Amino acid sequence: MIDVRDDGAGFNRQRIAERARETGLAADPQLLPDAELLALVFAPGFSTAETVTDLSGRGVGMDVVRRNIEGLRGTLAIDSTDGQGATITIRLPLTLAIIDGFGVGVGDETYVVPLDAVLECLALPAGSIRDGAGHGVINLRGEPLPYLRLRDRFKSSGAAPQREHVLVVQHAGGRAGIAVDALYGERQAVIKSLGAGLDGLSGLSGSTILGDGRVALILDVPALMREAVASTLS
Repeated sequence: MIDVRDDGAGFNRQRIAERARETGLAADPQLLPDAELLALVFAPGFSTAETVTDLSGRGVGMDVVRRNIEGLRGTLAIDSTDGQGATITIRLPLTLAIIDGFGVGVGDETYVVPLDAVLECLALPAGSIRDGAGHGVINLRGEPLPYLRLRDRFKSSGAAPQREHVLVVQHAGGRAGIAVDALYGERQAVIKSLGAGLDGLSGLSGSTILGDGRVALILDVPALMREAVASTLS
């Protein structure tokens, strides 16, 4: 874990919310949890600068940092106090070759979710499923939880099971759900590249070989979480 601190004025939450509304990034940014509001500064092209200079205003610096950290399967989080400064926390895995994962199934395919992102598993309430919507919001102990249905996200074939499940995942202080057909439990995964044709594909960060020789795709949790949250704000 790496903490980068400064003793400046901190992040201007009001200005971040104004810019998010102006650019259409969030319809009601003031309703976002603090961690999610601050995380908007990592969005591509996002900047609170009034004018573009040689050093700032283009909205590429923080986005580049985020993409490179997440490319190493790391995470970024911001903690800011008005008038006292800010801390950016970078967490990186100890090894980049093997991860502890959680296996899930959608149709005939198996996917792996990094275990450090998984909080809990629960049944998806039947009434919350809307055919073709691909996303929704469920009540998790009195709190709204946006979720993304993997079956719709990756256009899986075959009939959905009578009972689906939600994997509750976390990133940068936020939470979201990933709806799947089946839960397979913990497993270790040796990470392999997706290959030239699939590198950079949204929602996926790599692949691994299962014990039976089949290929399983490793999910990019931060990217899927951003999709789930964005779908509730649109």
